[in-house]
Amino acid sequence: MLDIHCDGNWHDAMAVHRRLNVILYLNPGWQESWGGGLEFWDRKLEGCRKKIMPLNNRMVVFVTNDYTFHGHPAPLNCPEHESRRSLILYYYTSRPRTADEVAVTDPHRALWRNRGQVTGSRK
Repeated sequence: MLDIHCDGNWHDAMAVHRRLNVILYLNPGWQESWGGGLEFWDRKLEGCRKKIMPLNNRMVVFVTNDYTFHGHPAPLNCPEHESRRSLILYYYTSRPRTADEVAVTDPHRALWRNRGQVTGSRK
């Protein structure tokens, strides 16, 4: 389970802006009934707009900004001997995000969904 959130926007050590997420799922034999689908929510957090199941060898690439709300908020329903596995990569640039991609101007960690409000976890 991973609550709906937007990812952090900055990498301190490299002084660069996070731009893309890449997720490669490593789940041979994954059943949709086990849940674990990656959900993408709209900017107003009114609901899930797309769900992608973590099927083996499936790769998901998406732009990340302060409005890219995503997660897998429902508990998994897989057998005890199974787990939801993935390899996650991030792409950064020196170019900052555009104004329409920014909700919190300061460098921040994840922005979590909280009763319909965007709340941040500061560095």
